[in-house]
Amino acid sequence: MPGKTFKASLSKSTGRGGWCVIFKHPIRSTKDGKPGLRVRRGLGTSNQEEAQKLVDQLNEILSDKKMWSPSERARAEQHYHEKVVSAFYDKIIPEHRDPWEIREKEIPLPSKDDGYVRTLMVGTTGAGKTTVVRQLIGTDPEKERFPSTSSAKTTISNIELITTSEPAYKAVVSFFDKNYVRQHIEECVMAAIMAHLETGDKNEVENKFLVHNEQRFRLSYLLGSTKSLAISDEDDFTDELIEDDDYEEDLEDFDDETSDLSQDEKETLLVTLRRYLSMSTKIAGKSYKAMADEFEIDLEKATKDEIETLQALIRDELNKQENFHKLVDEIFDDVESKFDSLEFGSLTKDNSRWPSHWVYETEDRKEFIKIINLFSSNYAPNFGRLLTPLVEGVRIAAPFKPPWFKEDDAKLVLMDGEGLGHVADSVSSISTNITKRFQISDAIVLVDNAAQPMLTAPTNVLQTLVSSGHHRKLIVCFTHFDEVKGANIPKVSMRIDHVLDSFDNSVASVGKNLGQRAEKVLKECKPDRIFFFSKIQKKFKAHGKSFNYNEFKKMLKAIAKTIEPPIPSEVTPVYDDSNLVLNIQKAAMEFHKPWEARLSLKHDPKIRPEHWARIKALTRRLGEMYTNEYNGLRPVADLIYGFQTHLYLFIQNPILWDPDHAPEEMKQAAIDNISQELDSRLHDFFSGRLFIDKIEKWYHAYSHKGTGSARIRAYDVKDIYNEAAPIPGEVPDKKTSKFVKKIRSILQEAVSEGGGKIEK
Repeated sequence: MPGKTFKASLSKSTGRGGWCVIFKHPIRSTKDGKPGLRVRRGLGTSNQEEAQKLVDQLNEILSDKKMWSPSERARAEQHYHEKVVSAFYDKIIPEHRDPWEIREKEIPLPSKDDGYVRTLMVGTTGAGKTTVVRQLIGTDPEKERFPSTSSAKTTISNIELITTSEPAYKAVVSFFDKNYVRQHIEECVMAAIMAHLETGDKNEVENKFLVHNEQRFRLSYLLGSTKSLAISDEDDFTDELIEDDDYEEDLEDFDDETSDLSQDEKETLLVTLRRYLSMSTKIAGKSYKAMADEFEIDLEKATKDEIETLQALIRDELNKQENFHKLVDEIFDDVESKFDSLEFGSLTKDNSRWPSHWVYETEDRKEFIKIINLFSSNYAPNFGRLLTPLVEGVRIAAPFKPPWFKEDDAKLVLMDGEGLGHVADSVSSISTNITKRFQISDAIVLVDNAAQPMLTAPTNVLQTLVSSGHHRKLIVCFTHFDEVKGANIPKVSMRIDHVLDSFDNSVASVGKNLGQRAEKVLKECKPDRIFFFSKIQKKFKAHGKSFNYNEFKKMLKAIAKTIEPPIPSEVTPVYDDSNLVLNIQKAAMEFHKPWEARLSLKHDPKIRPEHWARIKALTRRLGEMYTNEYNGLRPVADLIYGFQTHLYLFIQNPILWDPDHAPEEMKQAAIDNISQELDSRLHDFFSGRLFIDKIEKWYHAYSHKGTGSARIRAYDVKDIYNEAAPIPGEVPDKKTSKFVKKIRSILQEAVSEGGGKIEK
């Protein structure tokens, strides 16, 4: 940038005693695409003189343009301190850390070759999949409470539990990277400021500050909340309001558990939290109306577009304020300091000195669960100490087993993660974080609430399992069976039939999309792969008359069967792909149509347009945070889902079978083999085509500011989608022809590798 000089300055790290350096990076871009990204790095010293020497070294690099190239890093390492080199050269070339590989290196995940069944737990938020996990590993629901459960979104990180016979309890915890954490803090502060401007309600400001709107990142766990830190012991409810006996039992569950925080710690946390909230409200400076007047917008007569423009302008103005970034810096330092309380295990940090992962081992079960709960708990009395929001994944190898477990029962790897959510959109896809795990799983346990009809999300799981060829791994368990009541269903057998009717409705819905073959294979689950559980949040007795005991034992047998050798497929499906372009056309159109409505570019009565801020947040996730989705918006998963569906319709209808008289079971196995091969290839192809290869364009879409930026951003996103998945038309063009050829090639590879044949 001609004429512009860059200079680093020393800054005190609030609350930690160390010094930081702040500078604008000459070749890393800001949100508007211009050089000068604000960088702040800890220097790892509380000695001001020593810190100033490091800042002086950094200024030497900043003053010499020849040193700005990434290729000069090796030369810089010979002349400057490693902290200075790291501060300048890190992130010039984007780097991605794979948390799965980190966990795999520390505790390898056993497979069926080792006699283990990799079991993936899938289910809607609140259905009880983590409670099922508790029963399968035998943790006490009252004294241990691991893994954590609640009726809301609880499990936000990936958890892999390996049941072993060894006495040691081992764990590795991987963390989100530094940028991910800082950007979420920034969004929480911004949301709090906007809440203050728009409503002035203190409770609303605190809620927006402490709970990110995705509900994954919760500052309340790290900093506490005014309610959790309150000195008063008075309960929120009076005795007159507590009439439900079950609720009283739930309260009693917490009688033996107390907060790990002292009263002094609570008071300190409360003072700090109130200061953050006060600083947030002061940053805005003016009222919402005053800012509207400044931008010449009449709030009483303003259109939707004008209100959205005002909000965007205010956010842009706040982003330019140094005191906004200083507040984010201070909160980030506070969050980072939470790692200092780890007195056990080994903490490893990355090049930027941010924690990468933590490893721990002990033979003391009680101590292990208490410590691991720091990384996974949602226990409110410990808010202010929990590290849960910073955790990307947890892997544990431990001698967990229920008291009714027998030696001949299956050895389990239990993989749990975030719930599916309650989505009304009928075309909603399943997160790639889940569907990618279908490929490495032996059993997939779909957990749903028996007391309500199967919703869109679990129905889409059923469809995805069939179209990806993984339906034989499916096991369904319905929780809350005790809540299935009615005068017309007085007997257990009648209640089971009532719940199965709901399952049949979902299966019929899948059949409408994928055909009778799909409906048939899902109905095969009913005899021995569907189970019912009642009040499993409590312990149950292991005897032959116990309903839950019998259901769990049967489910374990079903899980064990999933690693039995597959059906030999001595039959070859033969295809003619001359009409494949029609399947590609339908898949592409079904992807674009709902997204045009979400982007407010076209009207569709079935699709709700997304708020501009959600679209902007989505572009930030893909362009800056190495994440391919945002809060229910999943373009990559949507694209995979659509192509998987329409290519499955092609795969399940070959022009002939060789031999034609082969058993139907073998024919289905052949289709499944090809579908699984295609599933893996589609994930890799579209993840690259719509996400990895388009990161710069997603970032460009995010960077727009000012009046009309939401509209411009929407068209940018549409352009990205058109490049990634052009719709074949009557008149072919070069770009579309190339895309069709690539899809045809992917299908040909999958058919060949899966044991099929395409006629030339």
